[in-house]
Amino acid sequence: MKFALLLCVLSLVGCSVTKEPASAIVQKAQACGAGDLSGASSVAVQDWFSKHHDCAVAVDQMCKSVRDKAPAAWTDSTDGRVCIGARAVAQWIRKPSQDHQTFQAGWK
Repeated sequence: MKFALLLCVLSLVGCSVTKEPASAIVQKAQACGAGDLSGASSVAVQDWFSKHHDCAVAVDQMCKSVRDKAPAAWTDSTDGRVCIGARAVAQWIRKPSQDHQTFQAGWK
C-alpha cells in the first residue's frame, strides 16, 4: 500500500514539472548575465533590467514582434515575464535627439 502511494505521488510530481524551451529572448537576457529566469517573477526580472539598461533595450526590441501576436497566457510564460520587465525599464530610457535644433527664450 505504501509503495503504491509513493508511486502515485512520484508520478504526479514528475508530470507537474514542465520546462519551457528557451527562446531567443530568454537566451539574450541570460547571455547578459540574468541567470536562470524560469522561476523569476516579472518584478525580479524588472529589478535586474533596471541595473542593466542596455540589455533591457535590446530585449525590448526583440519582444516587439512577439508581443503583438501573443495570446493572453503569454504574459505568464518566461518570455512574457522577461518582456514585461524589459518593457517597464526600456520605456523610460531617453535617446538623445540628433536634430541639433535649439530653442530661444522669449517671443519671436
